[in-house]
Amino acid sequence: METKESGKPLESAVRQLLIERQQLLVTFCRAAGIAPDRAGEDEKTMLLDLCQLLMDYAALWQFEIHDPLAGEELRACEASRILQGEQTMLMQAAQVMLDFNDLVDAALTQGRLTDSDSYLSSLGEVLAERFEAEDRVITAL
Repeated sequence: METKESGKPLESAVRQLLIERQQLLVTFCRAAGIAPDRAGEDEKTMLLDLCQLLMDYAALWQFEIHDPLAGEELRACEASRILQGEQTMLMQAAQVMLDFNDLVDAALTQGRLTDSDSYLSSLGEVLAERFEAEDRVITAL
């Protein structure tokens, strides 16, 4: 994972990403067990925590891993080439993450949390694909 110019920052960012990924997965699994019609304050807080973790995770990937790999000094490395190939899927996954965040925010603001199961299911599928794509990039570092 070492590159001449910026190996240490990337290495540190990848370690942090994997820690945040684990927290995200644990919270996601807990949130997946919420019955929308019986969501109390603890469950609503858990969904808000999930949304915050999603946003933090997406930002960490974008600014600490994606942007350096897309920059001039690392553009020729294998990880950068793999990133380019995964770009469309990663962008679509980021949009699903943002949409889920907006959906939960709107649902909690309006006091209704219906259909969260289908949205969580879709989010889970997208996260699985995203993690696989990220792992292909990380493995090439």
